[in-house]
Amino acid sequence: MIRKWIFIVLACFTSLVLWSQPTNDQCNTPIKLGDVTKYCSKVGEYSLQGASPSGYGPSTCWTSMSGDVWFTFRAFASDVSITIIGTNSTNPGGAGGTLKGMQASLYSGICGGTISELNCANDVNLVGTTTMYEGGLIVGQDYYIRVDAVQGQTGTFQLCINNYFPPAQPEQDCNNATLLCNSEPFVVKAILGAGLVRDEGRGSCLGEGGGISASEQQSIWFSWIAAARCTLTFTITPLNQGDDIDFALYELPSGLRNCNDKVLARCNASAPPCSPTRRVPYSTGLSLTDNDISENFNCDAGENAFSKYLILEQGKAYGLLINNFTASGQGFSIEFDGCDFQGPEAAFTIDPLIGLRCETDFTITDSSSFAIGRIVSYEWNFGKDAVPQTASTKGPHKVRYNSFGEKFITLTLLTDLGCKVTEVRRLYAEPCCEDLPTLRLNVDSLLNLKCNNSNDGKIVVSGRQGNPYYDQTTGSNYFLYSLDGFNYLPISAFANLPAGSYKLYIQDRKGCVDSTTVTISEPPPISPNAGSNLEIDLGEYVTLSGSATPDDIYQYMWLGDSVQCMTCQTTQVRPINSGYYKLKVTNQNDCIGYDSVYIQVNKYYDVFAPNVFSPNGDNVNDFFNIFGSSAVLHVESLKIFDRWGDLVYDGKYVPINNPLVGWDGRFRDKPMNPAVFTYVAKVKFIDGVIKDLAGEFTLVK
Repeated sequence: MIRKWIFIVLACFTSLVLWSQPTNDQCNTPIKLGDVTKYCSKVGEYSLQGASPSGYGPSTCWTSMSGDVWFTFRAFASDVSITIIGTNSTNPGGAGGTLKGMQASLYSGICGGTISELNCANDVNLVGTTTMYEGGLIVGQDYYIRVDAVQGQTGTFQLCINNYFPPAQPEQDCNNATLLCNSEPFVVKAILGAGLVRDEGRGSCLGEGGGISASEQQSIWFSWIAAARCTLTFTITPLNQGDDIDFALYELPSGLRNCNDKVLARCNASAPPCSPTRRVPYSTGLSLTDNDISENFNCDAGENAFSKYLILEQGKAYGLLINNFTASGQGFSIEFDGCDFQGPEAAFTIDPLIGLRCETDFTITDSSSFAIGRIVSYEWNFGKDAVPQTASTKGPHKVRYNSFGEKFITLTLLTDLGCKVTEVRRLYAEPCCEDLPTLRLNVDSLLNLKCNNSNDGKIVVSGRQGNPYYDQTTGSNYFLYSLDGFNYLPISAFANLPAGSYKLYIQDRKGCVDSTTVTISEPPPISPNAGSNLEIDLGEYVTLSGSATPDDIYQYMWLGDSVQCMTCQTTQVRPINSGYYKLKVTNQNDCIGYDSVYIQVNKYYDVFAPNVFSPNGDNVNDFFNIFGSSAVLHVESLKIFDRWGDLVYDGKYVPINNPLVGWDGRFRDKPMNPAVFTYVAKVKFIDGVIKDLAGEFTLVK
């Protein structure tokens, strides 16, 4: 019996199939991303190659669905911009990978539980990139990104995420410019129009293209006051790959929102792709390594869309005009470096910061300040399960949590100058169970394995509090479950489990925990027996008989050549070549076992012809024919010649071993006289081999 051979083959095949499958092609096994404040993966770092469908249906804007991959991140700011970059035919050199037609979605919720789509985007025009923007994220909450591609396309891609607090609403005229309170990076989702004053970049490189309104197509203004003397650099990157973003940077001698005497300091209108080394998307800005203070739209030699850094003076005001010359309506991201801007300082204290216990309020006290203006608005968000959830006054505020764990408190300030800034702080609400009813974990159902090693076990659990009158609003009906005591989810059914002992845990909002141990069993493996290895001669029949343990009702299936009854427990075979005959055994639960038997076939090509025959009509030795073993199929040709070399008989496909067929000693319907004759034969065997046979025989009366 050869059992190990087939299992080794199956194991090797399985490992080859899984080798290229992404580990994150299921919602419950996403790639966990770290800090996504300014995150960009490596070019081509992620792939759809080999991804299988996760089981979730297509998102609302997807045109099709094939194999998707998942990512997760924790939000530490309210807004997020997500860009997936692949490739396209016009810009393969600056691509983020090989993927075309990507489609993506953003979700909140719990994989395996309730999950909700927040945003959706696709690249149906195959431009090589797609972007999602979403605001109103809850700080400290986890979110999911799902990536697929249209029409089953696969390939690699780059994933870029910017999680940020946006400044105030972007404005489009210099005298009403959006004031930046700090130099944190942010994203502008879209630019539509050029404001009320439509040619404020006139006289700069933005206006050199001709026409009275050439300096602004779709534009936005920002302004700030330098907090100290510093060296300013920045990078502006379009959200739509290939958009031509231009800018003009001004000094404002008369202060914020007084642009009548603005002085041009830097300008760049270089159009992509001026430089073959310019990275894609076609970013622009100020750098520490460039020396030109202006680049026009002509793409002169040496221009690369970046200009020389600018030294800012403390207390002075500056204005930045950003224009999308392509006029696609798409926005950009911007990152500042080297400088900070004057603005309010959002700050607050938490008492107590740690050690928060059950039913205990804590106090949040504002300590924000703004040296050059007034704070006119306070927006508080106290985090998950907080009572109250939000507030809009300075405070102090009393807050109580209905659940334990990590919490994030967010304060956003708005000033009289339109400046907006946000502060986030963390606290930990400790679990408490001393004065609460006893939490109990119940096992509602247990499903053992249907087959040995089948991994289809299932455990369904539920929880309850010991006191039926326990206040439901405090968390008695809010349970999380875990198989390891660390990763808790609101999922009470654990499926696809192998046999073994499991310790399950339950946890409520306050951190109370209960556990129980459950064992999933499995039936014994099916052990088929195909019989002992055999050795036979070519042409012989052999009987195969299978059996299996433990005792059960089985279906049998024989696999191999020349099997007379494939579904019989006992069958006959006539092997042509040496090899394995495999036995597949299936029980009433569709559990399967395999065994094999090896049959060695000895290739003996035995064949002969008589040296005399007597065609005298006595029915004894009346025909000359070829004889051989059961390995012979037939005589393909039999030619007989007289002593002068004349052909007296030419037989085709003459049956073997039949004394009543062959040459009857006649030629042209007349009996031949006794003499010596010569024969030449071609004999074909059941394995396809053809042997030549020749000799002499004597005809006697």
